[in-house]
Amino acid sequence: MQAINEKNWIQISYKKSIAESLYKSLNIGFPLCVILAQREIRSKEEAEKFLWPKLTYLDDPFRIKNIDRAVDILSRVIEHNLRIAIVGDYDVDGITSITLLINVLKTFGISPNFFVPRRACEGYGLSSEIIERILSKKKYDVVVTLDCGTNSAEEVDFLQKNGIEVLIVDHHQAQILPVAKCCIINPHISENNDDDKYKTLCSVGLVFKLCCALLRTLRKKNDQRAINYQLKHDLDLVTLGTIADMMRLVGENRVFCKFGLKILNGKFRRPGIEALCKSADIHAETNIHQSDISFKLCPRLNACGRLRDAVLPVKMMLSDNFDEAMTYAYELDETNKERQLIEKEITQQADKIVKTCYADDSAIVLYNKNWHAGVVGIISGKFARDYSKPCIVLGNERDLAKGSGRSANGINLIDILGDCSPLLEAWGGHPYAVGISISPKNIDEFRIKFNAAVEKYLGNALQQIKSEYDYELELEAISNGFMEELEMLQPFGQKNPEPIFLLRNIKISNLPESFGVQKNHVKFWLADKYSKRMLVIGWNGASNIPPINTPLDIMATVNRETWNRIHSTCLHMISWRMTERE
Repeated sequence: MQAINEKNWIQISYKKSIAESLYKSLNIGFPLCVILAQREIRSKEEAEKFLWPKLTYLDDPFRIKNIDRAVDILSRVIEHNLRIAIVGDYDVDGITSITLLINVLKTFGISPNFFVPRRACEGYGLSSEIIERILSKKKYDVVVTLDCGTNSAEEVDFLQKNGIEVLIVDHHQAQILPVAKCCIINPHISENNDDDKYKTLCSVGLVFKLCCALLRTLRKKNDQRAINYQLKHDLDLVTLGTIADMMRLVGENRVFCKFGLKILNGKFRRPGIEALCKSADIHAETNIHQSDISFKLCPRLNACGRLRDAVLPVKMMLSDNFDEAMTYAYELDETNKERQLIEKEITQQADKIVKTCYADDSAIVLYNKNWHAGVVGIISGKFARDYSKPCIVLGNERDLAKGSGRSANGINLIDILGDCSPLLEAWGGHPYAVGISISPKNIDEFRIKFNAAVEKYLGNALQQIKSEYDYELELEAISNGFMEELEMLQPFGQKNPEPIFLLRNIKISNLPESFGVQKNHVKFWLADKYSKRMLVIGWNGASNIPPINTPLDIMATVNRETWNRIHSTCLHMISWRMTERE
């Protein structure tokens, strides 16, 4: 929750004429029309595509560079029963990418062996260590890398010299391009202008496009297995990876996630996801939202990759047996609890360092040789949100400092790290989430350059930080109809943030109450002029509690919560201030 007494509160700009035109042409409320206009939706047609997306809005997958070459490779694997190994990253995007491709290939009688790097001893991606493990088992005709491989030029060259064909499907930006003979699907390194629109896709989104192209090709050959395969049922996997990787939830990603959430909330969830939901205390009758994916499901899927071996969540997602999947899910849950304990200790240490040493910095860079490199990415995300600053947190892994960075205020971390790259051993990722490796001796200099690059990127914006809201709302306007319209905007994420509403001149109707294990959250009730009461929750707001019996302005999101299986509407407070006297 932000600081009290914010003065510079402004509404996000929009063209009133567009909002009014949408209101006249669409059967929806004016607040929703304003929010659409703020998201640069200008016409009835654009609004309909946004609010009611269809799978037919997806582009032809063959427009992506090298999809045709990749389809040829996989078609030969199927036709000649070639030996294939799949290597995927240990995060949710990698896990779901592996699961999706194996699901499709199994339909055609192909059973790939899959490998996930063991973080502590093999590092990230297609490393020489994981290649050694792959080739120690058997010889392969094809190696496919998913959510990694773009920066593995030497390793790709080694595989090709050993007669192994390599296919890379990745969305990370390149430092060194793989050899030209390699088939690589990555819009970020493509010279094809048509690929620009696909730069918003994560790796599992690209794998979905590849599988779509493969099935279309085989259907033209009258392959009944391809004709019968319902690829749209795998959009649950695409949704998990897309939300976990914080991709822009517009365009094709919005279509993926809109339909993927329907699959996740359908009657026939895949056993692995059903087990994962049960371990996360998400009941069968409860709808999954993107917040559940971000804060309940993905941490569990990521936990093994951070601390142990990410093969476990892949096995869970591939399982056709609920009891087997449940065994995996319980183990993931225990690993996640261990991760939480480690994260809590590091967070407390890191927060003291920030407040003591770096509170006035434009960006945060933290390092401790005793911190576990597998959990620092979560902490960087928390600090980026809490402090509204880009944040990089580093732990130790072998002889290097390794960790993750998360963006804030729309800052493109790829651009920022480009200015600092001479100091880094390795780096990569996408604009909102990056990973870096650096020699510990270079960290102090890196911190200075990183801060300078952020200040340069923002220019004078640092001196003009504003608290923005979407729409000014009366408490009594929050009805069931309003909530139904608000849910049409979901899923929320990058480029489609959850709307923030301003409520003016309201009073707290009871004494605020702290809650949570550390009593760091606060809750209280508001009452409107019709005595309708509404719960307000201030996450991490117990140190910043607004007064009772005093006119207040509150900025908040409006949410439907489920407590003990009872559904209700409440406000999540972002900030508050005293109402100014007229």
